Parts: sequence; C-alpha cells; structure tokens
Amino acid sequence: MANSKKDLSLGALLLQIALAAFFIVSGIVTLQGGKGDECVIAIRTVFKNSKDLANLLCMVMGVIEVLCGALLALKLFVPIGANVNSILMLIIMIVWIVAIVLIDVLGKGGLVNGFGGNFISFLKTLAQHLLVLGAIFVVK
Repeated sequence: MANSKKDLSLGALLLQIALAAFFIVSGIVTLQGGKGDECVIAIRTVFKNSKDLANLLCMVMGVIEVLCGALLALKLFVPIGANVNSILMLIIMIVWIVAIVLIDVLGKGGLVNGFGGNFISFLKTLAQHLLVLGAIFVVK
C-alpha cells in the first residue's frame, strides 16, 4: 500500500467532497421536517415538552449543516484563509459532537435509553457518526 502524499491528498479530497454532500443533504432533510432523520428525532425526544424550542433547534441545526456543507464544497474551489478555515472546522466539529451526544447518548436508541433495545444497531450508528467525525478531522 503506497503512502505517498498524492494518495493522502486524493483521500482527503474524496472525504471533503463526501462530507460536503453529506452535510448539505442532511441539512436539507432536517429543514424539510426530518422524517426519519436521527438528529431531528433526538432533538424532539430531548425537548418533547417544548415543541417550539425543538422546532427552532431543528431549524438551526439544518441551517448549520447546509452552511457547513456549502463552505466545505466552496473550499474545494476557493482558497479560504487559515483563520477562517480553522473557525469553520471548529464549528463543524462542535455541531457534529453535539449531534453525536443528542443521537447516541440522549436519543431514543441512545445510551441513556438502553440502546433502544438493540445494542448492535446502536454500535452501527455510533460507528457511522465517529467515521464522520474522523473525516472532519482529516479534512481540517
């Protein structure tokens, strides 16, 4: 297996394209009401007593996801300053860590709620979320 800089750059490029598409699509789904979206379900579960706050948080999360995805895609074509890039990646990491906590810890199928009765499904979801978090660190 070659470990050249070219291979690493191609891998980072593919991760950046995949992350941008993932965040844009996920944000759009969240903004459309999030039927089946894990993050929306988790937010509504945690804030079940306040529908207005839950809806507001879902909207904020959706907008942030779309903006982060758009900025990651824009970063492919336009050089972004180091400070702006660092702030962007920090925001993306924080938002994704919040999503992991909401979904994998506090959500219906999360740690606090007994894995939703399905530990294997919990592990699969957690692994997917950690893969996205790892990709965010690589793309930084």
